[in-house]
Amino acid sequence: MIREKIINTPPITGINPFDELPIDAVIWQKAHDNHHLHRLLHAGVCHRPGVVYGLEVLASGERKVIVAPGVAVDPEGRTIILQEPVTFEIDEKGEFFIVLIYKQPFIADSAVKVGGGEKYSEYLEGREVRAMKELPATCHLELARLYHTGPDKPLKNAANPFDPGSDEIDLLHRPLAFPHCYADVALGELAYVPVQGGGQRTWKPNRQGLWCLLQEGNGSGFHLTFAGPVNVAAEELPAPPALLYIAGQTGFQPLTEAQLAGLRRFLAGGGLLLGDSCGGDGFVNSFTELAGKLGATLQETPANHPVLRAHHIFAAPPPGGLEGGSLLLDDHAGVLLSQCNFGGAWQGDLSKATGANARERIRQAIEFGLNIVAYAAKRQRMKYLERIG
Repeated sequence: MIREKIINTPPITGINPFDELPIDAVIWQKAHDNHHLHRLLHAGVCHRPGVVYGLEVLASGERKVIVAPGVAVDPEGRTIILQEPVTFEIDEKGEFFIVLIYKQPFIADSAVKVGGGEKYSEYLEGREVRAMKELPATCHLELARLYHTGPDKPLKNAANPFDPGSDEIDLLHRPLAFPHCYADVALGELAYVPVQGGGQRTWKPNRQGLWCLLQEGNGSGFHLTFAGPVNVAAEELPAPPALLYIAGQTGFQPLTEAQLAGLRRFLAGGGLLLGDSCGGDGFVNSFTELAGKLGATLQETPANHPVLRAHHIFAAPPPGGLEGGSLLLDDHAGVLLSQCNFGGAWQGDLSKATGANARERIRQAIEFGLNIVAYAAKRQRMKYLERIG
């Protein structure tokens, strides 16, 4: 399809300026079209049409559908930005397509009297989100589809997104642009005071690994920033990270009531707390105690849990810097405890591994680390969608 569009695209005209060149509307239009058409060609061919970020389609209420803010490139290479959520009801029976359409209306205030009529000097690059019973023949981007069995049937998000049923949102036909933004979030650290001293290195032994994971993600379709140590005791975090990371080997002193209250707010907002043991019982015991104060009951990761499939596909958590570790979690509370020292593997610190085996363990740990980031990002995004829905 893209190849056909390139073949059928008319030659792009450029303007060669010189001092005596008469400038009229035709010449000016050609000069602007040169840049505009190159931009469309670049977006459509190099990045491909599809969703860049966001634009999730969710069932909200009995027959309500909400489309979240986001960015997309349409089949003609035009960038479409949806800045506010769009909500509408579907109360008829039949198949519906949720589509995003580029619009370019003229601005009424730009009207100029020309001859016996008016012409407009300005237009607005806009968009329209519609629920249609047929896909339009004109340029559009499909975001979702569904089959509604009747006005009395509530709409739902698909229980199995790979096999949606009637009255469920079907996202299988939704195209993704390249490179698609899998997550746009910050990663932060939770500082603590070790019970046995040891200085700053004790509470941030894996900072290099966390930074390496961030860099790897930024080269793999993630938009990640490093938030550094986060003051969770603050009354309000202006831009809370999706993931708070805490690692160590020794136990740590209990957090203050203000810090615990801040962590509860962070988790309630969709944040994820990841504790990563570098070995020994001290850190594990302290983190387990902290998890209990946050209302979390840590259990073994079940098969097919979302964290195993959030980005890369895993049958079980891989080994990190330590062999024989486990990943415990409370999905509802948003608390994970790794006894694998993933952060150690992210920075190349491994036990009992050399050569190809060591490289494979590092690769698996980084891939699983991106799974944790994607899982955290989705938790935070879903909380946001609940608020706007």
